[in-house]
Amino acid sequence: MATRPTREQDQACDRLARALLLIAEAARLDGRSPMDRAGLAEVARQAARASSAFGLDEILARALEERGRGLGLRSGTAELLTLVEGDVEPMATLLLADDEFRAAVARAEAELGEV
Repeated sequence: MATRPTREQDQACDRLARALLLIAEAARLDGRSPMDRAGLAEVARQAARASSAFGLDEILARALEERGRGLGLRSGTAELLTLVEGDVEPMATLLLADDEFRAAVARAEAELGEV
């Protein structure tokens, strides 16, 4: 039986997700950053090593959810982007410009609406 994460471990996961978001945002703002999906994924894998209670998938899901909330999108953004097999991987969506991120979410909603 797995034990539940402590409140501090949960907070740590939130902070790792926020850190991942800030790194992706910095790469977007730079405009000429060589950071790509693979580079961001490597940073995320290394950051996930800081948590004994949460893995990369949960940290990424929280980052996607926070990005969606920050853009005024409905809750469930992370689930949408991870359920739909689109042309952009969930990790890569963190590097998209705001309008492109919204469009990726809209495409995922439309695709799931057709199911």
